[in-house]
Amino acid sequence: METTESNLTELDHLVLKTGVKTDYLVSIGKMKRVIMDTNYWIALKKNPDLFKEFNEVCSSNNVEVYFSYGNFIDLVKAEEQDLMSKIIAAIADYCLPPTPTSGNEYRISDNPLSLIPDDDFRRFAVQQTQGIGIVKTLQYIFRSSDWEPVDEFYNGIEEYRDLIHEYGYENLKGLAFKDHLEKQEDSEKLVLHQHELDIVEYVKGEIYLQRFQVMDSNEKPDANDIADLEICTQALLSDCNMLLLESKWINLELIDRVVENIEDGIKPEIFDDFDRVISELKTEST
Repeated sequence: METTESNLTELDHLVLKTGVKTDYLVSIGKMKRVIMDTNYWIALKKNPDLFKEFNEVCSSNNVEVYFSYGNFIDLVKAEEQDLMSKIIAAIADYCLPPTPTSGNEYRISDNPLSLIPDDDFRRFAVQQTQGIGIVKTLQYIFRSSDWEPVDEFYNGIEEYRDLIHEYGYENLKGLAFKDHLEKQEDSEKLVLHQHELDIVEYVKGEIYLQRFQVMDSNEKPDANDIADLEICTQALLSDCNMLLLESKWINLELIDRVVENIEDGIKPEIFDDFDRVISELKTEST
């Protein structure tokens, strides 16, 4: 991320996704665009040698790293993230703001204040962080923010988990996208017009549906899932082509399950080994 403050409305590039077709307003070329699960950001904090090696690789003109809103809500739960703020500022090129509920476009920003979901607090933070630089801005955001899911989250997850086990994926999908159900002619049967769904609404909903589908019948909701599912959602909606993900989600084939339900869906390369990612990036930069 650049050290100069930019107006929040001046966003660096825009990924347009119309239906299930994807067009990028940036040149793909050999560029590797990386999103990482929060555990890998924490690994950089714990291992200075790993940080140094990864930072050197990311300095290449062929590598860009995105810091996801999912990473932010994971990290904001800790008491302080002053060192992590320095790591993020050194490694990340762009931030991915909170995923909207709908739309055919997804914006990517070079301003960490875009991670703040509340409009009023974001405007206040703009005034408080004017001219102090990226590191101190990130430190301010972490110190001033807090995040915890409400009780309705846990109740809702359990309800959907039970529904999908009782009625199946297709029926729950109809419930999730009920605004797009229409009756067939000369029939009482309801049909989901999936082509009418915008891509943001569809990917966000499909990520959660696939999560519900692989939950055990007695599995309890985990608040950390929200951050992980946000990271997965943003990896599919942005122009990310390399995703460093927790093994749990790879083993459950979460991304594969979502992509196979999207016509011409584009799947990023998925890894769970930091050393392998670094090796891949080194190869690409030569």
